[in-house]
Amino acid sequence: MPLATEELLVRSHMPDELLARRAAAGRLEDFEELLRRYRNPVYRICYRSAGNAEDAEDWAQECFVRAYQKLGSYDPTMPFTPWLLRVVANTCINLAKTRTRRQGRLELGLSEEDEYVAPDADPAQAALAGHEARQVRAAIEGLPPLLRQAVVLRVLEELSFRELAEVLGVPLQTAAARVRRALIQVRERLERAEIEVER
Repeated sequence: MPLATEELLVRSHMPDELLARRAAAGRLEDFEELLRRYRNPVYRICYRSAGNAEDAEDWAQECFVRAYQKLGSYDPTMPFTPWLLRVVANTCINLAKTRTRRQGRLELGLSEEDEYVAPDADPAQAALAGHEARQVRAAIEGLPPLLRQAVVLRVLEELSFRELAEVLGVPLQTAAARVRRALIQVRERLERAEIEVER
């Protein structure tokens, strides 16, 4: 087996924490392995936060740049995943705030498959399901970035409250309170929209 192939095989079995420590020491190939492992989950979070594929690509790249820059502050005795997701969450919040100031509006990218209705469904049901999904998306879009991020990570990425607290770098009660506040605001917005439709 060629030496380069053997090194790739060994690297692919290294724990994240060791790779992060080696990457912090300047071994770019170890960071590239982390990037390979986490590209999809980071992109998913960025897509849910940014609302479109083009921004999600840019945001994911920015998240990995920030993670690489902050590797020196990573403690390899701690799990790597929560540390990385915290960097990603904070980067997405900052990018969302910047975009909010520029555009005055944010989108949460629920994919088209979230609105999927079976082909044999009643057309009225299909229209209603699509309308409801758009209303929920609009309600979530209106949330402040910190609350939106909590909902994205908890509900869409299915993190536990403990994982959410680790990722956001806040106490467990604060993480739970953010999700609760976000869901209350979403419910209130949906109720207001329903009342307006009935008028």
